[in-house]
Amino acid sequence: FGKYTSKVPPTMSQTLSPSSSVTGPPLSQEAFDYLWHSLDACTDHGNYTHIQQRDLDYSFENENEETTSLQIERFQIKSQQDSISDLLNPIIPQSTASSMSPDSQTGIIGSSTASSPYNDTITSPPPYSPHTSMTSPIPTVPSNTDYAGDYGFQISFSQPSKETKSTTWTYSESLKKLYVRMATTCPVRFKSQRQPPAGCIIRAMPIFMKPEHVQEPVKRCPNHATSKENNENHPAPTHLVRCEHKLAKYTEDSYTSRQSVIIPHEQPQAGSEWVTNLFQFMCLGSCVGGPNRRPIQIVFTLERDNQVLGRRAVEVRICACPGRDRKADEKAALPPSKQSPKKIGSKVSYGTEITTIVPGKKRKLDDDEDSYTLTVRGKENFEILCKLRDSLELSSMVPQNQVDRYKQQQVEVNRQPSV
Repeated sequence: FGKYTSKVPPTMSQTLSPSSSVTGPPLSQEAFDYLWHSLDACTDHGNYTHIQQRDLDYSFENENEETTSLQIERFQIKSQQDSISDLLNPIIPQSTASSMSPDSQTGIIGSSTASSPYNDTITSPPPYSPHTSMTSPIPTVPSNTDYAGDYGFQISFSQPSKETKSTTWTYSESLKKLYVRMATTCPVRFKSQRQPPAGCIIRAMPIFMKPEHVQEPVKRCPNHATSKENNENHPAPTHLVRCEHKLAKYTEDSYTSRQSVIIPHEQPQAGSEWVTNLFQFMCLGSCVGGPNRRPIQIVFTLERDNQVLGRRAVEVRICACPGRDRKADEKAALPPSKQSPKKIGSKVSYGTEITTIVPGKKRKLDDDEDSYTLTVRGKENFEILCKLRDSLELSSMVPQNQVDRYKQQQVEVNRQPSV
């Protein structure tokens, strides 16, 4: 059937024959209903799935000033026996039909069963969702489970040559915990048992360990993030973890707001087993507005095209004195039986033994028989020195065999456990 529009000036009376498919006045509603029902009766009761529009190469012009314009639109009606690809072809290109989501295809095919061929929802947009256009390579709750993967991804921390309380970093093997001073360089070693494919990267991302904080991104506190110290000419002043690699890239996920640093995966040099990269941690663990005394982990992942090939996680404590804090944590983690016994509240028995002094061979005294005077301030100090003087005088009068036997008894007493 056809659709047309005509523009005829009021002064012009022109009637076109039905053979030209143009009539002067528009059809009435009754005439349209009669034609529509006739079309429905002669075309298998309206079992049509698509109406295809095709343009006709037709034009009508009149050189006179008063002209008549004619517009013709031709439609082709197809039945349900046609293939789905033919039905969708005029609407959706064949190359993109397979890339549509199952939900959108279902909506287009389901609209063909409507009672009227004009009741179609093909061009209606899908329902709005704030997450449909967001894709994040980082999940909301990142995993911290160690995973060597098919390539045997590993990390290590080589101990400093000399560990003291003032050392800048140290790693506890028993606690699997790294202690590091703020804004100091800490070497982290990487290796893989098998060579991963080309284009792999290593991502270092800090996360909170406790479940009530794990969904929050770890960032620097506002005080350190806005200060000029350690921030001049740096591309990521708010990142907690930095890497001194020339190709380091700092990223922040637009969906989870998690920050991470990415470096390329490199092969070890000749004669070396590990690849060492230098990292820095730019905030103290006690900073308010940052870690805020919440334990954190650094998750190192080996990735390629947003696919995790290996993962290692290590707990990190950023403090002012790494050596002292490590010893304190290792001592607190020991079982009670291996800890040093507490003297507070313990019962200690003391024994007194009176040794009689028998005549015997006296020790030789020093030839120096001179007397000396010592001036002491305070009566308490004077009495202590008097006791020391008396002890020295008495010990010089005890025979040597008595002294040896006394020392032997003290050794045996010390060997006995205290009650």
